[in-house]
Amino acid sequence: MSRLLGVALLYSLMFLGWTGVGVFMVLAPARAGNLIHDSFGLFPPVLSGDWGKKLVLRLIGVALLGFAIHFALAVRGLVQQGG
Repeated sequence: MSRLLGVALLYSLMFLGWTGVGVFMVLAPARAGNLIHDSFGLFPPVLSGDWGKKLVLRLIGVALLGFAIHFALAVRGLVQQGG
């Protein structure tokens, strides 16, 4: 039983992680973009008038939310199959 709870906890944390990052990118794209820039240097700095960069970050956030939904549905399908 403890193994099952461990796996359930792991999948729950993965789902919450993807969902949290996606919501953060949708609601605060400038902060998310600047966080990515400061941490990894993968994205140029986002200024207040950069609507294109904010749009790209929001689209990435929506894609992450879609991935989180797909992940949850795949886990639900595994649970229903019993495996």
